[in-house]
Amino acid sequence: MGKLFDKPHRMKKLFAILTLSISLITSVLGGDEERLFAEGNKAYQQKEFGKAIEIYEQLLASGWRAADLEYNLGNAWYRSDSPGRAILHYERALLQSPGHTEAQRNLLFLRSKIKNEIEPLPPFFLTKWWLSAKLALPSTSMGILALALWWLGFSLLALRVLGKSRSQKKWGLLLGVGLMALSLLPFALAIGRAAFEKNTHQAILIQKTAILRIAPEDTSQEIMTLQEGVKLAQVENLGGWWRVRLENGELGWLPESAIERI
Repeated sequence: MGKLFDKPHRMKKLFAILTLSISLITSVLGGDEERLFAEGNKAYQQKEFGKAIEIYEQLLASGWRAADLEYNLGNAWYRSDSPGRAILHYERALLQSPGHTEAQRNLLFLRSKIKNEIEPLPPFFLTKWWLSAKLALPSTSMGILALALWWLGFSLLALRVLGKSRSQKKWGLLLGVGLMALSLLPFALAIGRAAFEKNTHQAILIQKTAILRIAPEDTSQEIMTLQEGVKLAQVENLGGWWRVRLENGELGWLPESAIERI
């Protein structure tokens, strides 16, 4: 009988060792990322902006994602006289953390300095509301909220069966159905937000200037000259060119190398 109970014991020890090893590896990797982040911050404080950018980009290439990393990278690009790339990374910081006040403030400041004469079209109020709601929280938070409402509603429905009085049964049914129906809104927002995080279909012009053309050719007719930092909607890609839509609704083509997706 002793041998029969020996295997599970060994498996538990093996599992514990494996778990500890994974934890140690994760800790080492995480510590390395934190160390690099601190090095980048130190380089920035010492006004070595090129070195800071190199370190921050190395962290991004390793797969580390953090709103503060994008924000610091935006600051470093701004100090390197590249406001277009700074705007790009402030936008990415806000994509990960919509409430990042420093990124919001710096983004508004840089946008006020862009000299493009583009008058944005006023958005339809429902479209504006839906976009604001979708960007209010990360998709994970939206999903948790949806699940919480659904389970709360489901729990209240139990009063329909377990309630002692007619009033309890009635309110259990009404509130339960209401909350479960309400959970559909954050669930839809979570799906929309997740899709937006995966591909925003938005980009920033990172070249100092670029010519918006009527066709995807260097010799095609010019529409206007754009300054770096302009926000664009990506419509169609063709042979190294992007058809983009400006905030005033104007459509045209830009070289793929001139823009970078948020």
